[in-house]
Amino acid sequence: MTTAADERTKAVEKELDAEYAGVGWWGSVFRAPRRRRWYRIVPAEEINGEQRSDLVAWQTRPRRRDLVPVVPGERGEQRQIGGHWYQVVSYETDAGRGLADALDDPEPADRVAAVAAALRAYPGWREAIGAGLVPMPADIVLTGDRGPLLLPLPPWGAPALDQLTGDPERIAHLTPEAAAGRPALARDPGLYALAVAAHRCFGNLPDTVPERLLQRAACAAVFTDEERLPPWMRRVEPVRAVRDRLRDLTGPGAAYLGVEESGGLADALDAARGAMDPVTAVRSLRTAGSPRMAVGLAHSALIDRPSYELLLLAAEIAREDLREPLEALSLLERAVQADAGRPEAYAAQLSIIGRLWPVLEGSLARAADDSFTQRLNDTARTAFQRLPKEQRREYAHEMAQCLIGQGAFAEANVHTHTWLHDDGTLMWWRFDLMLDYAETFLLLGRRDAAAQVAEQVRAGLRRVRENRGMAPGEIHEHGMRLAAFDRRLLEGGA
Repeated sequence: MTTAADERTKAVEKELDAEYAGVGWWGSVFRAPRRRRWYRIVPAEEINGEQRSDLVAWQTRPRRRDLVPVVPGERGEQRQIGGHWYQVVSYETDAGRGLADALDDPEPADRVAAVAAALRAYPGWREAIGAGLVPMPADIVLTGDRGPLLLPLPPWGAPALDQLTGDPERIAHLTPEAAAGRPALARDPGLYALAVAAHRCFGNLPDTVPERLLQRAACAAVFTDEERLPPWMRRVEPVRAVRDRLRDLTGPGAAYLGVEESGGLADALDAARGAMDPVTAVRSLRTAGSPRMAVGLAHSALIDRPSYELLLLAAEIAREDLREPLEALSLLERAVQADAGRPEAYAAQLSIIGRLWPVLEGSLARAADDSFTQRLNDTARTAFQRLPKEQRREYAHEMAQCLIGQGAFAEANVHTHTWLHDDGTLMWWRFDLMLDYAETFLLLGRRDAAAQVAEQVRAGLRRVRENRGMAPGEIHEHGMRLAAFDRRLLEGGA
């Protein structure tokens, strides 16, 4: 059903060749960015002659970088539109959107970033306007290079009650004291209004009659229980912290909210915005020593935000922190399905499966059926083939371990020989592959060849130890594996 207010808005849009942008603290705001204009339209009956003079005086005030300039109207400052008289305030800016638009963004982090920027600009606006400044979201335009700018207005304080109830959104931005008709506390009304805008990043204003909304505003309980955040995001500590802070600052019992607190609140919003990236949130939990909570949060976030990077991170935590390689493989399989063209998941799959075979040969062997081992085999082969050639050489050792674990000794022998040679040159310093090569000979019953390769490894380790061509820890690791291999040779076992 079209209301009288809707008809009046359409008449203004047509007359100004502009579109409605939202309700301002006084009047309504319209934008026409193609003509570098925004307008404030105030019904003539809502202001007096002195206030009209105040508005016109803004055209000659010195310009400030953080305020949108007020310019003379194309057809005067008072116009009759659709049978109604209005005071028209013209602003010169090519901004295409305002904070009111940003609060409707589907991405929570974008909403929060816009409000945080407005909070940082607020002290300058208040210095320019005065203590009566109360910026509504529609009173703030967003620019790419200059940040948020204010559509200035004289510091008249709150509109009359009938104007507030005529546009109920204004009621939500009243301090509880003003809504209840009580004396003002030491609480800056403009900063309070921006704190309400911050609340709107997380919740919705209720769709209710103005009288009921006024009652809620007086109790500082304006917002509904309807969440604008996905469940996983509500669990993130910086998000919970800033919401608690907003509740404290805007609650009916808050003793103080001064302009100097705008920076701290902006910082808290920025921290929440950073944590709204699931990769950041999961990594923070891991750093804090809660890897299981980190993986749990990742699973929750993946419902709302399927992400290759998040799957990789969760798999890494499952593997390295929780020692749960099968969980890691499950997550990596999802990563492969999400983007089959990227190599990171394949490399991680090979790394895990290469280390999993010794476990399969031991205590896990009784619990693992043929279908499971076959699936690991297929996964490893597919992963290796889909890696770029230069990375295949890097992960040739892991693939060799997979082949050996499967009992494909002859194939593993050919594989290691192939990847140990680069244009005919033996890469003797790849001790991991050299020992794989020796192991394949031993498993194939070719003990002399196995012993010969082991001697090459021994000589190579001696060389890098003398010239310090490899980290001591790495030399030690290869040396321990060589010693174990020597024992197998001496014992005559495969």
